[in-house]
Amino acid sequence: MAESKYVKEFLDIFSKFGYRYSKWEVWNDFLYMAAASMANLVPTQEREEREQRYLSIINKYPKEFQNLFPELLGIVTLALSENPEQDFLGSMYHRLQLHQEQKGQFFTPYHISHFMAEINMVGVDEEERQRKGFITVSDPACGAGAMLIAFANVAKAHGINYQKEVLFFAQDIDLTAALMCYVQLSILGCPAIVIVGDSLVKPDFHPDNEIWYTPFYYLNHWRFHSFFEEKEAEGTGVVLDDKDVEKFAEEAGGQMIINFQNAS
Repeated sequence: MAESKYVKEFLDIFSKFGYRYSKWEVWNDFLYMAAASMANLVPTQEREEREQRYLSIINKYPKEFQNLFPELLGIVTLALSENPEQDFLGSMYHRLQLHQEQKGQFFTPYHISHFMAEINMVGVDEEERQRKGFITVSDPACGAGAMLIAFANVAKAHGINYQKEVLFFAQDIDLTAALMCYVQLSILGCPAIVIVGDSLVKPDFHPDNEIWYTPFYYLNHWRFHSFFEEKEAEGTGVVLDDKDVEKFAEEAGGQMIINFQNAS
């Protein structure tokens, strides 16, 4: 299969940072700013803190480098829009050899993730889906999100509108991996909860964990009340400010614009 033009474009732009900044630094800065740009569409409690961190990151780059970050995000968005059947950021992570920075960390190839998603789809309880109105899919070691991306595509192939009828629940101990997952699920319009934390020691909504909700989660949050009721019954639930969420959903009208803002 011929290499996607977006792969080349992404790598070409990324290389413009040259030796002035480390690849690892640029990658993590890009991920955080992309994720914050999406998360801060909603007036959450974390909004100000994430905004301040965003500004502290972008301000350390000269203007010509600041302008490269939205170009990178644009390429990721175009790549996933043209071909959602891929783990674009995961593949870029390995092409840039950033996994070496993480002690040989490797992500599951997409074709294997797709195969596993097909197997999981067979186990979906259709009666429960009709009763609850949605499916919950969870990955406690999500990496860049290949498993969940694959499930979204398999659900769509089976006639399930994953943007409304699937709640994606992801967790990873590594912030870099979790933000890759968050950015890709956000671009694909997945209602998702992405948690940064050890899923064995501190699973789900542990108070020490960092939680990121995708914009499409907020647009469809009302569909998933039974999920949070179950979590609250387990003593692991969280309470969201529905007033802010509903205001966002009303103003968004099902549409969202994601971009970077340059430092003033």
